[in-house]
Amino acid sequence: MSTIAAAGSVAAVRRGSARTSGALSAAGLATRGPAGTRTLLVSMDRFRQQSANFGVFSRPGEPVSVSQHTDLLELDTLGLLEGVWRQVVHGLPRAAGSFTASVAAVDPGELTGLPGVEQVLALRRIRDEATSGRWDKVVVDCSGDIDVFTLLNAPRLLVDHLERLWPRHRRLAAAHDNPRIARAVAAVEALDRDCADVTELCTDPDVMAAQLVVTPDDHGVRMAQRYRAVLDLMTIPTVAVYANRADTDEPGHRSALARLGEIGPVPVIAVTALATPPATVAALRKLKTRFAAPAGVPVGPAAAHVDKLGGSGLQSRYAMRWRQPLPDPDGLALGRSGDDLLVTVCGLRRTVRLPSVLRRCIVDGATYSDGELRIEFRPDAAVWPVRGV
Repeated sequence: MSTIAAAGSVAAVRRGSARTSGALSAAGLATRGPAGTRTLLVSMDRFRQQSANFGVFSRPGEPVSVSQHTDLLELDTLGLLEGVWRQVVHGLPRAAGSFTASVAAVDPGELTGLPGVEQVLALRRIRDEATSGRWDKVVVDCSGDIDVFTLLNAPRLLVDHLERLWPRHRRLAAAHDNPRIARAVAAVEALDRDCADVTELCTDPDVMAAQLVVTPDDHGVRMAQRYRAVLDLMTIPTVAVYANRADTDEPGHRSALARLGEIGPVPVIAVTALATPPATVAALRKLKTRFAAPAGVPVGPAAAHVDKLGGSGLQSRYAMRWRQPLPDPDGLALGRSGDDLLVTVCGLRRTVRLPSVLRRCIVDGATYSDGELRIEFRPDAAVWPVRGV
């Protein structure tokens, strides 16, 4: 998985096979831009393979030049976590009882088990670099054991856990009652705001798009179908599908390319293998691959329509619908949690915030036909206004 950010714009790329060795996922880095264009390559690999690939020495958290117009930044998520934790501990009163003493004694490494925290801190650093004005393009390589969906879902996950561990009303009350703890609360509040900011960035079709990179075989076709479906559910548009190491003279590859073309209205690009593994930015340019920019067209739940089917008052009927790829219809599951609709596609569950009128309704059925998911609602008598809507 690689993510591209261009002055605040982010586009996600999924690699279909580890055999790509980062080459195709870095194709955006290889694209030659206008004179003076500055590109930052960000790596989240714990083993720091990118610096070895480019033959440079790098310090985690510090950009290092790898070519005339390209710098490399290898992130140390544990180091980022230690920095945030120092702010929290520094904000605690020195003599406030056993609770604060216990908190201060917690090692930052123990916090890595807190769901989403490392990914959020990495996304925050990426956002800061992308919006700093220093770079024209930011390419983020998330290859290895990085799960792109876990990465992009991390802000919501972390906010949920923070709310359970230290509810916002309690921490704000604690800061009001004890000014000495206000700095710790401020650090947590800043992290909460960052989660909201990063979530907004990652779900904005004007700045977010996906490029699917898969192998030209049965496995690649299945992966492209599944990832396209899940990305749509996450409201991230897919703008291109790349068949990596494709040989158009191979019948099996031609068949796979044809089936990839049936996935949806997105271009399919066959990328041939290089004679030798690319080890420089100049070598990467031989791939002759250019990633498409975000198109600004919402997909999935972000493009949902709400229709009133008829009736009035408690007899009203509504439908919420959106285009949703569904390669495995048996894997579709729907649920409800407060004001949110829970939708599961291909094993990934996503919360969809309901429009205000539907929050006072209960689900009355669902259908899937011709690529469209349609969910029907009827008023909940317990909360529906007496005079209707």
